[in-house]
Amino acid sequence: MTERVVTLPESPELDAARRRLPPWRPQEGEQDAEARALDDGLAAVEAELERLGADVDPALAEACHRLSDLVARQQQGATRRMRRRLDTLAAVHEALTRLRELRTVDAIIARASAEACGACGFDRAVVYRVRGAELIAESFHVTGDPEASALLLEFSRDLPLKLEQESREREMIRRRIPMCVHDAMTNPHSFHPQAEVYDVHSYAAAPIMPEGRVIGFVHADHRMKPRRVDEFDRDALWAFAEGLGFAIERVRLTERLRAQGDELQQLLRRASAVVGDYLDAEIEIVSADGAAGAATRTAEALLAGGEPANEVEVTLSRREREVLALVAQGASNAQIAAQLVIADETAKTHVKRILRKLGAANRVEAASMWLRAQQD
Repeated sequence: MTERVVTLPESPELDAARRRLPPWRPQEGEQDAEARALDDGLAAVEAELERLGADVDPALAEACHRLSDLVARQQQGATRRMRRRLDTLAAVHEALTRLRELRTVDAIIARASAEACGACGFDRAVVYRVRGAELIAESFHVTGDPEASALLLEFSRDLPLKLEQESREREMIRRRIPMCVHDAMTNPHSFHPQAEVYDVHSYAAAPIMPEGRVIGFVHADHRMKPRRVDEFDRDALWAFAEGLGFAIERVRLTERLRAQGDELQQLLRRASAVVGDYLDAEIEIVSADGAAGAATRTAEALLAGGEPANEVEVTLSRREREVLALVAQGASNAQIAAQLVIADETAKTHVKRILRKLGAANRVEAASMWLRAQQD
């Protein structure tokens, strides 16, 4: 294989920047160094105990061994907690990816409570919308119990959660932070009617903040296990709520762009109809009482060496006669547009102009005039 030769540009500035870098002597990471030092220290203590042998008090030696085991278990516990945190964050990422695939805000909110339970390991979750000084439930999920989910959602909508000045949710809105709320039944800052119906004792709550403004909350608990929520639950729900806010913001932007695109298409269709009218229109010279127009048509027919043409043939353009023929067949404006490959607005405009030119009161009368002209 031929080695590729790359010629680097000469640059005194780049050379000076490289010279300012420190020599490459990679150091061990702080956490790795700390773990290695701890392992070395424990190994040194165990070696010292073995060296002393019988001179060491058996009780002291046993205590040292227990201490060594406890430290090892502590390290294992820290590793498990870190693994749990990483796994939960990965699950939150996957849940938010699924939510971002939905096309409307309503669909995202309806699915969000179930995704919060699945990603963060909660038993129950509810998504609230802020409406003035109230929280209105928009979706409720109870793991493994869809009937209870529907029942609690209906109850929550009938009894909105009040945002009192001293409530935890009001504080979360002011400080833009999540919280763990314990003793919800007796806590003076909790909304007791809902707490009693939900039978909630400990829950985590996180605000939903697209564009930096609190528009709702996610509440979740472990009532089915049962156990109290902790700081890890709070942080996991906070990560989910932040991603949920971004997903809502993204879909809202998409919906606005889609609506603007629809408006633009309507404007283009109207413009196309106007242009079509100008392209198909004929110059009409008609006197105030219409007599001059009739004389002109008769003269044109005589100069052509034939009988005066019927009114439909003389009055309408070729395109308008095509439209009138379809009207006589009972076609709607949409069917006319499809048949002639024109916009619906253009077909509608043609029909209006035909009725005006022929002096017909409606489509039926115009169709009758077309059929009589075909018999002449």
